[in-house]
Amino acid sequence: MERASASAGGVPDPSAIRRSLLRDAVFLKLLENVLRGVYRRGQRLRLDDIANDMQVSRTPVREALVPLEALRLVSVQRYIGVVVAQWTVGQMVERLRITRSLVGEPPVAAPATVERFRPEWLDDCATESGALVELGSWTLRRRGALISADWLVAQRAVLDMFFTDDVAAANGIDAVVGRRERLRQVERALAAAERDQVDECAAVLVGLSRDLIALPERFRSAA
Repeated sequence: MERASASAGGVPDPSAIRRSLLRDAVFLKLLENVLRGVYRRGQRLRLDDIANDMQVSRTPVREALVPLEALRLVSVQRYIGVVVAQWTVGQMVERLRITRSLVGEPPVAAPATVERFRPEWLDDCATESGALVELGSWTLRRRGALISADWLVAQRAVLDMFFTDDVAAANGIDAVVGRRERLRQVERALAAAERDQVDECAAVLVGLSRDLIALPERFRSAA
C-alpha cells in the first residue's frame, strides 16, 4: 500500500489521499469489468470513454491502468487506446500454481523477517483467495523470499476478485461449492500464523491453493 505524501509537518496531504483512493476505486472497477467480461477480450477502449463512464477525470483512469497492464489484463497502445488482453481462466489458475509452488518451496535469497502476522490484514479480503495471498506473502517474508512475497502481493487484487461469486459465475465457475472447507483452511492457517508457526501455516496454504486450482475444473456453474 502506498503512503500518502505528507506536508513539512508530517501530516498527510488530504488531496493526495483522495487521489490515491480515487485511483484505487477506478482500478478495482476496471478490474471487475475485465474479469466479468463487461469489457470483452480484444475490445478497444478509449480513455475518455472510460473516464466519462466512471465520471472521473482522465488522470485516475490513466494511473489505474498502470497496475492493470502490469497484471497483463490490458495493454495501453499509443494512437489505439486501451486494448483488453486475451486472458484466460487458465492464466488465473497458473497464478495459483505459482503461488502454491512459492509457498511450498520458497526460494530463499535474503534474511528472514521477524514480523508477526496481524489478523486485520485479512479484513479487506473478499475471498479465501485473497486470504491466501496475505498469509502466503507473510510466510514468504518470514522465510526470506522477499521478491516472491512482492510478486504474490501484486496478484492480490486479481486473485481476490476472480473468486468472488459474480466474477466466478461470469467465467463458468461455481465458487460457492466447497467454500466452507476452504474457509476452514483459512482459519487454520490464520491460527498457525497467530502462533507464529510459519511452516504449519504454509502447509495449510498449499492445500488451500490446491483446492482453488481444482475449482474451475471440478465445479462448473450451471449458468
